[in-house]
Amino acid sequence: MTRLFVSFYLFVAISLVVISSALEFILPNESHSESKETQIIQSVLALAAMDKSALISRLEEIDADFEIKPISAVGWSKDERQSFAQRDVVTLYDEEAKYIYAPIGTNEFISLTLPYERVSAPYLVFYLLIFLLLLGLAMALWLWPLWRDLAYITNKVSDLGHETESFSIALKKRSIMQPIANRLNLLSERVHNLLRDQRELTGAVAHEFRTPIARLKFALEMNHETDSVAWKGIHADIDELEGLVQEMLDYTQYDAITPELSIADIPTKILCQKLADHLSLTTDKLLTVTGENVILRGDGHFIERAISNLLTNAIRHAASHVVINIQQTVDSISISVSDDGEGVEQSIAERIFEPFFRPDNSRVRYSGGAGLGLAIVQRIQHWHKGTASVRKSDLGGACFVLTYPR
Repeated sequence: MTRLFVSFYLFVAISLVVISSALEFILPNESHSESKETQIIQSVLALAAMDKSALISRLEEIDADFEIKPISAVGWSKDERQSFAQRDVVTLYDEEAKYIYAPIGTNEFISLTLPYERVSAPYLVFYLLIFLLLLGLAMALWLWPLWRDLAYITNKVSDLGHETESFSIALKKRSIMQPIANRLNLLSERVHNLLRDQRELTGAVAHEFRTPIARLKFALEMNHETDSVAWKGIHADIDELEGLVQEMLDYTQYDAITPELSIADIPTKILCQKLADHLSLTTDKLLTVTGENVILRGDGHFIERAISNLLTNAIRHAASHVVINIQQTVDSISISVSDDGEGVEQSIAERIFEPFFRPDNSRVRYSGGAGLGLAIVQRIQHWHKGTASVRKSDLGGACFVLTYPR
């Protein structure tokens, strides 16, 4: 901070001196003609030894403010009397004007009043504008390296937590932002280590669950009482637990790295209709696909996964009807999934896509889920530079919208 203050202070101080001196040297005076003061002094010095009438005539020609008085009418100081005796001019000043007293002969003197000449307003405004412009350019020149480093740091920090490796901010050693960059590098490394530990822990726990689940399923298959209510309930619970473990593994995989996307042209309406036809076999709720068959550029596997997650979620909470709608604008393509269920409270609309977010009485607190389905959708949207949002549906429930840039 001290270094920044000192360097900026010195730069501004030096700039002010240099700019002021340069303008005084470069800009012309307000008028190239001789000032009235110069003309008067020249007239007095040239005619001091001439007759009185010639002197008065010359001063009247240049419209000078003068008076001729006896020397004895004024109480002069010793030095001023000595100057008169030597035929020298006496000059006095006050806040209003400059006064010149020149001797005429031995008994009289002429008093000239020279008001200070004011700088005209247009000239002053022009000078001020040029000065401020040059000062602004000088400050922009000084701030440019700082501005560049801040933009670089901002761009780097925006990816904090999304990269597979901790980022490193590399600045020149003489950069003022170097201390901040060093602290951010340490923060990046800590965040990366925490995320890595979290992913490893989640993956390890999920993997460890798969073995006992497989053993339980095998034990149930060996039980011949497959028609009992207890057997069916246990089998459903194990299937539910297996789905939860798979969901956790999928999210861990998606959150760990950014995959290499296989970009292709995707006919969205055909894809949505295929998913609707497949899921309609597992539910008695009506699934409808509307809108245009827009071509979307993206990874077909992940786009299908995102839409499938929204459809599964909508089917689980719909009363009787789910609608998939595809629309396009000049800048974007949107796929919305609406249902006639209980909807989503506005207070949790933004947090509903967070992993493991399961508030009481919310849509994401459903049997067999861990609140990771929508988090996986958000991750897929991030890979495609798109967005995921939720609003109230025209059917009365919730409307989840996937938006992609065209």
